[in-house]
Amino acid sequence: MRLRYFESKNFGDALNPFIFNTLLPDFFDNDPTIDFFGIGSILGFDMVANARRKVVFSSGFAYGTKPKINDSYDIICVRGPLTAKALNLDSKLAIVDGAMLLNCFPIPKQEKKYDYSFMPHWESELKFDWKSICVKTGIHYISPMQGYQQTIQEIQKSKVVIAEAMHAAIVADSLRVPWIPVKAYQGINDFKWSDWTSSLDLPYTPNRIPSLFCNTQFVRDICKKKIFKGVPSEVYGLGLKAFELYQRISDLPLAYKMLEETKWKKQFLSDDGVLHSKVNHLRDRIDYLRLKYQI
Repeated sequence: MRLRYFESKNFGDALNPFIFNTLLPDFFDNDPTIDFFGIGSILGFDMVANARRKVVFSSGFAYGTKPKINDSYDIICVRGPLTAKALNLDSKLAIVDGAMLLNCFPIPKQEKKYDYSFMPHWESELKFDWKSICVKTGIHYISPMQGYQQTIQEIQKSKVVIAEAMHAAIVADSLRVPWIPVKAYQGINDFKWSDWTSSLDLPYTPNRIPSLFCNTQFVRDICKKKIFKGVPSEVYGLGLKAFELYQRISDLPLAYKMLEETKWKKQFLSDDGVLHSKVNHLRDRIDYLRLKYQI
C-alpha cells in the first residue's frame, strides 16, 4: 500500500508521512495496487480517482470533481459532515481531520514565547510578504512552508494562533492552543473550514483582513520603500495591472490596523471532551485499518 497525499511544501500536507508512518510503522510500501489517502482536501483530485483501489482515512472534499464512490473506495473515515454529505456517505464516517491525532503524540511541551502568532495560507505567502506586516504589529510570523517540526514547536510556543491556514488552527486546537480564524483572499475555501469546524461543534466565522499583492519586482520595490501616498510616474509605464497592484499595496496601513485588531477578536478552542472523543475514534479506526489489512 502506498501513502499518497498532495506533495507540496504546505504544512498540512507535510504532516501525512509524520503522522501515518508513526502510527502505522511498516504499513506502507511502493505497491501501487492500493493507495492510502490521508490528510488533505484531496477527494476531488485525479490522483484519487485514478487510483486502482483507494483507502480513505480522514480526507476531505473541497476542490475538483466530486467523486462517484464505488467498490474501488474503502472509506475508513472522512474529515467532517460536509464531506460525508457531499459524497452521500453515512454520517457515521465523518469524524475529524487526521492532523488532530497529534493530540495523542508524545510531543514535548514548549514554554510560551509569543503572545500571538500568525500563519497565512501557503498561497497567501506567495502573494505578499506577510512577515513584514507581523513585524509591524508585534505578531510572530509562522511560515506555512517551513518544516513541520519547527512549525509545531512555534505553535506550541504561542499563546494564541491567528490562522488563515486551516491546519494552523487544526494543529493549534489539537495542542490546546486557542486560535482566531482570518481570511485575506477569496481563494480561502470556506467549505473545507466549515467541514472541519462543524466536526467539533464549532462555527467558522473568519475575520476579514485586506488582500495584498506584490507579484512584480516593481511593486516589491514600492513595498520596501513604503511609498503609500500618490502614484509614482513609473507605474504608468507598467500598465493597468501593475497600477491595480499598486492600489492594493496602498491598503497596507489598513492591513496593519486590521491585523492588530484581530488580537481582540473571539478565540476558539474545541471542548476537551469533544476533542478526546474524536481522537479516540480516529485511533479506533487506525486499529481497524491495521487489522483489516493484516499489518
